[in-house]
Parts: sequence; C-alpha cells; structure tokens
Amino acid sequence: MTPFRYYVARLGQAFGLTLRGRYASNAAAELHLLSEAEEVLGRLVWEELEGVDNLSVEYWNLRRITKESAELAERVKEAKSILQQSHEFRSSLLKRVVEGTEDFVLERESLIEKSEELNEERDAILQQAKFIKRRHDGVKAKLEVLGNEGADPQTIADSHRELDELKSTFRQLRLQRDELATRIAELDKRIEDLNDRIEKRRSEMREEAFGAYQNVGKVNRELSQSRAELGILESEMSSLFRDIGRYLTLNKDRKELEHILRPHRALVGQMRAVRHSVRLNTRLAGRKSQAD
Repeated sequence: MTPFRYYVARLGQAFGLTLRGRYASNAAAELHLLSEAEEVLGRLVWEELEGVDNLSVEYWNLRRITKESAELAERVKEAKSILQQSHEFRSSLLKRVVEGTEDFVLERESLIEKSEELNEERDAILQQAKFIKRRHDGVKAKLEVLGNEGADPQTIADSHRELDELKSTFRQLRLQRDELATRIAELDKRIEDLNDRIEKRRSEMREEAFGAYQNVGKVNRELSQSRAELGILESEMSSLFRDIGRYLTLNKDRKELEHILRPHRALVGQMRAVRHSVRLNTRLAGRKSQAD
C-alpha cells in the first residue's frame, strides 16, 4: 500500500466504497510477511549484539539456547547413527538366521519328501492288502458253498490253493507295511529332531535380536524426545529473532546500531515499507495497527 493508493482508497471511502475486509486481509498478509522478515534479520545479526544493552536479554538467551540446540542436534545425530547401526545389525542377524539353519532346513525338506514317498508306498500296499482281503473272503465263501453242494474235488482243491496263495501274499504285504511303518517312524523322528535343532538355533538368535530390538525402542524414544526439545528451542529462537528484528527496524537510526544494520540496508528498507503499508491498510480497515 503506497501513500497514493492510500489517499485514493480514502477518497473512495468518502463516497461509500469501504472494502474494509480486503484491507484487513492485506494487512494480515503483510504483517505475516513482516514477521518473517524480522526473524530473518534477527538471525543474520544476533551474534553482533553483545554490546547492545537493550537487546542483552535476547542475546544471552540466544547464546544459551544455541548451545543447548547444538547439544541436542548432536544427540539426534548420534541417535540416528545408532538406529542405522541397529537396523544393519538386525538385517545381518536375519541373514544369519537364514544361513544358520539352511543346512537343517534342506535336510528336513529332503526327509519330508522321502517320508511322503514312503507314505504313498504304504498307502498303495494297504490298498492292495484290502483287495487281497476281499478276494480272500470271497474264496472262503465260495468254498463253503462248494462244500455244501458237493462240488468237484479238483475245483475245491484249486480254491484252497488260491486261498493259501492269498494268505501268503497278504502276509508279505503286512511285512512290507510294517517295514515301511518303521522307516516312516524313523524319518519322522529325524524330522522332529531337526525341527528341535532349527528352533533351538533360531531361539538363540532371537534372544540376541531381542536385545537389539530393545535398544532400537530406547533410542527411538530418546530421538523423539530430543526432536521435541529441539523443536521447542527452535520456536524460542524464532521468537527471540523476531523480537530482535522488530527492535532493530523500529530503532534503525540509533548510532549504536548503524554498523550492525549497514550490510542489511536493503532488507531494513523493505521492512520499513511493509510496516508502513500495514499501518495504511489497517487504518482503511478501521482497526488499530499491530505493526508498531
């Protein structure tokens, strides 16, 4: 808002064209811009203010906060480094878990495959034995009928011979079944033993990893706390910088500030113009200026 535009706006108000809402919005936006500029100026010059009595409170508080902030920033950096190392350790531990049980896992998979083959073979034998049993029962029933009917002795003898062969085959199948059951039981025992060994090795590594997980949780909590504290300090610093920038622009003509503000004349000039514009817009909005 320039003086010319201000007088034009005043003339418009005289004729009923107020636009107070727009001027209030302009004043608020410029006031925010002015606050940011004050903070920038304060950041640029605060280290040169040790001899300025009216800013001694801000200067020494900034000295203290800067030191605390640097310490917190170092703690955050260290915590991040520890977290990175912990994540790398966890990754390497996971790889060790896989590699450390790989031989057991491969052996177990081979035994399981073999056990499945033997179970299939046993199921085939049981199915065959079931068929032999049915055939055996059929021949027995046939002999009973032939005996009652007085059938040809040769036919009866052939049936007895078939019955004996069926019994012999059934006994052989039962022996094969028992042998397979024994081999399957041995395999199952070896598989169970491998499972125990795999779990034992993984448990040992989980215990080692548990400490790493606890450490990660602790460091994360410390990191969050440090970041929160750092945020509070940065907020305090921003407020002090704004106070310094505000004081300097309002007292820019004081002799003791001349050498401090000389390198920042352009910025101070822009801030002065914005401050004046805020005053004009605020007047047009019918409010009290906050720029002074």
